[in-house]
Amino acid sequence: MVLLWYLSATFLYTRRQYVTNMSRPSRLLLLFCAGTLLLAGGAIATASVDEPLWESSQLTNSSAHVVEVSNSSNYLSLDQADVRQEQYESASLDVAGAVQGDALRLQGEQRKRIVQQQLADSDDKAAFHRQLLQEIESSTLSLEQQRHQLYRQYSSGEIDGTQLFREVVRLGVTAEQYRDITDVVQGTSISEGFSRQYSNIEGDSSLLPSAILSQIEGHLSTADTGTMYVQAGNQSLILASVEGDSYIREAMLLGEHERDAPEQFGSGGASEAEDAFNRAQSLYPWTVSDVFNPTLRGFGNSSVYRLTASHTHGTLRTYLDGATTNPFYEVHEKNPFAVPVTDFTQTTNDGLRLDVQVTNPTGPMLIEVIETEDVIYNNITVSIDEQPVKTLSSGGDFYTVQPAGSFEITARTDTGQEVSVAIFPE
Repeated sequence: MVLLWYLSATFLYTRRQYVTNMSRPSRLLLLFCAGTLLLAGGAIATASVDEPLWESSQLTNSSAHVVEVSNSSNYLSLDQADVRQEQYESASLDVAGAVQGDALRLQGEQRKRIVQQQLADSDDKAAFHRQLLQEIESSTLSLEQQRHQLYRQYSSGEIDGTQLFREVVRLGVTAEQYRDITDVVQGTSISEGFSRQYSNIEGDSSLLPSAILSQIEGHLSTADTGTMYVQAGNQSLILASVEGDSYIREAMLLGEHERDAPEQFGSGGASEAEDAFNRAQSLYPWTVSDVFNPTLRGFGNSSVYRLTASHTHGTLRTYLDGATTNPFYEVHEKNPFAVPVTDFTQTTNDGLRLDVQVTNPTGPMLIEVIETEDVIYNNITVSIDEQPVKTLSSGGDFYTVQPAGSFEITARTDTGQEVSVAIFPE
């Protein structure tokens, strides 16, 4: 028996054809290929990309919180009416948070070794897997409930940014430990049925991997302070940052994931895989057309699908729920220098010049402060809507995250010189 039925192929996107009409294989890995692929019971045909990839009338819910962007990747966002908090939070040294993360990792390593030993010593492998699956499923449900509570507490102002980051680390590191355990177990001799159940768990919203977690942990454990853009609703959290040549943005909209609702993908003549891929392509058309090999993966027989795509500006990972047909978790990693600038604004006052290059809301934004007179100012604090985001020792530039909507940027010296510019994105 194969440890995990991972049907692996690559969708080779060309200008003239894509794959359709694939019969329904296991959802552990559902990818497409623009050539000939032999699957047990599978048939492949081709069609022009000019044909419609997605018919929204096929589904009862085709809306999505995805913002369209010209010449770059679309992104998952909150409706402005749902935003309860929008802040630039300082991620700085937090001994308690750092110690908590380290302790959880140690506990996770110990638990993983115990599971490995118990599995090796067990005379009844089936009973072992049933018990372990029950334990993990119960724990992941608890993590999801804690995530809901965290979002509500931060959105309502019950907790501050320090507490938010501490909890984000705790939940993220705990999720890592469960992912490690499922990886270890699936690396052993296991039945297809149990393998599918473990794969279902890998697609659980509470266990999906974070790209920004390591940045937050780094700031909590060192004196290296960083600024995180945070946008939150009662069921949603968006985190974004720019450090060096790395822009990372994560969006989790829990309301777009309905765990127990029936799946809508595959309800017509196409397979779940085709519907999921075509839905992703309709939501992220520039991203899919800009890459050579976007891939789609399913998780067991759950209704969660992940599209992964590397493009000229960076990478995208987006997770779609087959019940809502919408993305509920999305990760962008980009080179901020590669993201197209949509507008440039410049103003001068008090011996200071402020240059601003914007891209799109919650995308990377370049701010430059220049001293226009023969005076070198020390400690120039740059604020966005009166929230400090960077202190420069003298004139210079840096990337940060552009807020949603209109905003004002101010550069102010310790001696009172000040220059401001108001930004009104189209």
